[in-house]
Amino acid sequence: MLHGFIPHIMGTRFDILLIHSDAERLNGLWCHIINELERLDKILNRFDPHSEVSGINKHALQSYIQISKELEEILQLCQYYYENTFHLFDITLKDFSKIQIHDHQRISFASSTISLDFGGFAKGYALKKIKKLIEQENINHAFVNFGNSSILGMGHHPYGDSWKVSFLNPYNQSLLNEFNLQNTALSTSGNTLQYTGHIMNPLTGLFNEQRKASSIISTDPLEAEILSTVWMIANKEQQQLLTENFKDIQATLYDL
Repeated sequence: MLHGFIPHIMGTRFDILLIHSDAERLNGLWCHIINELERLDKILNRFDPHSEVSGINKHALQSYIQISKELEEILQLCQYYYENTFHLFDITLKDFSKIQIHDHQRISFASSTISLDFGGFAKGYALKKIKKLIEQENINHAFVNFGNSSILGMGHHPYGDSWKVSFLNPYNQSLLNEFNLQNTALSTSGNTLQYTGHIMNPLTGLFNEQRKASSIISTDPLEAEILSTVWMIANKEQQQLLTENFKDIQATLYDL
């Protein structure tokens, strides 16, 4: 077994448990995971002045901006989720349609006020990449945790038939739910006493300050990450439409 830990990456703490008898394989995989997380952070972290996204946000007024192949694919993914969440998922927090994706890995912005923020995307995208690395090494049992809010459970705990995760009320630490993860991802979003009003509805420009939280279970870590934030701002009609677009999720909204 290997326990890997990074105190600060993608804005939070990262922990991983890898279960296998081959220590050399585990150590090699852990090195690959570290490298992958650092690589993705250099693309998506808007707070890092040397990241690709930070550079794009500084040059948003240029007619064309050259981007990496991976960022082009990421933006295409974001466009898909923008359209399929009825514009509730929006990495611009204003109007994703103002981003034009051109041939030859170039983008442009139709408005000077548009910038990119992958806060509700990056951890899920990274979890999906890490899941693939683990599968390539034929490791069946693993637990991956980004700050207790984005979690992946593969296989099961050595002494159980799943990975058990508790979801606590951030206001009083009472138990909201307990999940049994087995080849599934869990993402949670919500407000806390110290950290509230941080989830914006891009359609209205208003921040959600309600004492609520949401959880999404999905086999796709990226989908779980995106929809847990969307669920906080979607009304009941929008939630019903979302369940038609994303049929294999388990979504719950909690009053705190």
